[in-house]
Amino acid sequence: MKTFYFAPTATLRATPPRGAWHATTCPGAPIWSLCVVEYWSDEQADDEWEALPGVRPLHIEDWGGLVPAIAVTAFGPWGVVATDTVRQAMKKVRAVWPIARHD
Repeated sequence: MKTFYFAPTATLRATPPRGAWHATTCPGAPIWSLCVVEYWSDEQADDEWEALPGVRPLHIEDWGGLVPAIAVTAFGPWGVVATDTVRQAMKKVRAVWPIARHD
């Protein structure tokens, strides 16, 4: 199962996830990136990456809630607004960056 993260772009470049992953820089806030991890190389890799400063998982169970304010700024150029749920925002992101699918 894919795991989604909102992470500082500098952190992603300096310490990428260990495993198969894809990332895109956020168009409205290039200091942030959206990262999709397809799978981890070992059992500790996800815990270690999630412990890095600023790395925030986007848990699928939270996709019914409103997007965080930083996501509105980060993905505003792709149509994300403050009243979007995470699910609605990700649908807008997928329209531009198709890899952002959870299935």
